[in-house]
Amino acid sequence: WTTPRPGPRRDNAMVARRFLVRQVPADEEHTVEYDTEDGLDVLRFQIFSLTSVPPDLQKIEVEADGSVVDDGTDLESISEVLRLVPIGEGDDVDAAAAAAARAQEKSDEELARMIQAEEEALLLQQYSIQSDGGEVFRERVEPYMRQVLKYEDPLRQEAALKTVPVDELKEKALISLAKEGIFSPSKNEEDHAFLLQLLFWFKQSFRWVNAPACDICDRETSVVGMGNPLPSEIEFGASRVEIYRCNHCSSITRFPRYNDPHKLIQTRKGRCGEWANCFTFYCRVYGYEARLILDFTDHVWTECFSNLYGRWIHLDPCEGVYDNPLLYEKGWNKKLDYAIGISKDGVHDITKRYTRKWHEVLSRRTITSEDTVSAILMNITRKCRSGLSSDELLALENRDRKESEELSKATYLEVNNSISLPGRQSGSVEWRAARSELGQADSLSCSSCPIRRCVDAHVSKIYDALSAILSHFCDNNIPNERIIEVFVTLRSLMQNLKDANFKSRRVTLDQKLQQIFEILPSAERLLSAISLKAELHTVGDPSVATDGNLIHTSLALPVALDAVDEILSNYKSNIFYTKGHQFPRGNRLCSGSVLASSEQLPIGIATAAFDGIRLSKWEEPDGAKGCWLMYKVHGGQTCELESYDLMSANDAPERDPMDWVLEGSTDQGSTWNTIDARSSVIFGSRFCRKSFTVDKRYKANVLRFRFLRGRESSANPRFQIGSIDFYGET
Repeated sequence: WTTPRPGPRRDNAMVARRFLVRQVPADEEHTVEYDTEDGLDVLRFQIFSLTSVPPDLQKIEVEADGSVVDDGTDLESISEVLRLVPIGEGDDVDAAAAAAARAQEKSDEELARMIQAEEEALLLQQYSIQSDGGEVFRERVEPYMRQVLKYEDPLRQEAALKTVPVDELKEKALISLAKEGIFSPSKNEEDHAFLLQLLFWFKQSFRWVNAPACDICDRETSVVGMGNPLPSEIEFGASRVEIYRCNHCSSITRFPRYNDPHKLIQTRKGRCGEWANCFTFYCRVYGYEARLILDFTDHVWTECFSNLYGRWIHLDPCEGVYDNPLLYEKGWNKKLDYAIGISKDGVHDITKRYTRKWHEVLSRRTITSEDTVSAILMNITRKCRSGLSSDELLALENRDRKESEELSKATYLEVNNSISLPGRQSGSVEWRAARSELGQADSLSCSSCPIRRCVDAHVSKIYDALSAILSHFCDNNIPNERIIEVFVTLRSLMQNLKDANFKSRRVTLDQKLQQIFEILPSAERLLSAISLKAELHTVGDPSVATDGNLIHTSLALPVALDAVDEILSNYKSNIFYTKGHQFPRGNRLCSGSVLASSEQLPIGIATAAFDGIRLSKWEEPDGAKGCWLMYKVHGGQTCELESYDLMSANDAPERDPMDWVLEGSTDQGSTWNTIDARSSVIFGSRFCRKSFTVDKRYKANVLRFRFLRGRESSANPRFQIGSIDFYGET
């Protein structure tokens, strides 16, 4: 795939080249047209689209002299014949990992400078540390050991289990895997996905407190100071109590800072201390190896050991962020010193995971010497493990050793500067500013996109089935009132099925629904598209139940509900179905691959625009002044595009697309032809679907949107689109 520049303008520095790429040992030749200003990564993606050799596994040589093409190569001056040598034939995964690791390693010169800086920081540390034998450090850590041991209490865990909608989270976890094409996940995949859903649920269900609402009138309060804790507050670990006065009725409200997770699952509110404390507790409740991370610069978060990845992963419940350890140093601009992981199995200094500036961090670690830190943590850990068996000790020691090796390497890896990380999101702006944690003004959580596969065949089947139902009504001149009545009844059925437990979905049919299925054969086609079946002539009451993989139904039901809602909305607004013109239509392309200029993680990914769910969207954090998305037709087929639909997203109309060009390619993205172009398009409401007929019929195996401008691009950096649907014959 040819990766385009994000905006419409091209400067005079661009040089167009045509390279002949000879692939060995396959003995194949490929022609690549390439703009040199786009960089080597783009060339690698183009070669990938032609050869299926991933960019990380490509060794590109200039055939004339055998030199290796790398980031320092002048692509304008090299000869036109290149040789592609795949790296690590037969061992792609290891080779890709090795290539990625090599890409992150610092140069020898920079590494030497860092090591020298570390040695100097250690030398200076001897003159700045406190001479108390590490007591201050010990006193900071040990109280948290008592805290995490509460997580193991069976009575507390039993109470916590009753507060989590576990079946709902399990279903969401399986749906998230299904959207990646994983319909029969391993236990490790399922456990990992459930952990992330637990994080997202917690983020939505726990409440951040800047200042508590008034106990009397529920209005705003202002801080007065600190108060003495009551016995009922001390009982649940609230050694500190903040006092607030109502700005309206002058009543006093107390805000005890509870530490007991049993109390926190009832109050469900607090700041980062309460959030991390309670979330780490929930992780232990569901059997994850979890530890509370104490950051001495005043933050707390969680780590869990992922059996899927074979390592500890970072989870911040306040931010709803996972596996992003450089968030604090790079995003929040934190000046870290100590980050200590605390669990029932011991305590560990894991600061190196959260920094790429270890020599700077060392200069701030002045509480005690590094040797004393290690000795104190080792002593605490030894006490924690005193009752374990030899096998349990060996397993923990092996895991510790592996983590120690990982952390030793982490500080010498390059920071990926293509990924911008956000400043702190939780807490009031004033509070975050006072802590210098706002980060850079326009820094947003985004990533260079991987190529993603659309798991959306069910969307096309649902649209086909609904189109057939509407065509039947159209052919038979059914009154609009009757059409609305039928779809209201079908919607009620689907909502009842969606609300049922996903493991045992079954709804009994009333007489009205039975009549619909008897007189409307295409209704059975709709059920089949949702992996449901009607049982009309069996023993017992007529019903509809899941047919096949449970998660197919979970994935498809929200799509069918949204589509029926849109049909009802159209009819109630006097927008009536006509064949081939109104939503829904047949011949929707599906199962293609998508690559985009950027995306918002974790929910604004590029494939979200193709999943048929109204509330999801593709969000490009810096796309208002230009971004792009490419769609590769499934199986390398060629498509003649007839039309396409765009739908505005759920919010922020200023992020809507306004000007764009749609292009097609017949050679996997080497050359492009314009299929359609639009300007000054306004989406009049949220979830507004606009259909565009393509006048230039052109066969293509890759389609590319170049969105040139968002609706308010001068004042807003973001771009978003709710859904994209292509229609055509393959």
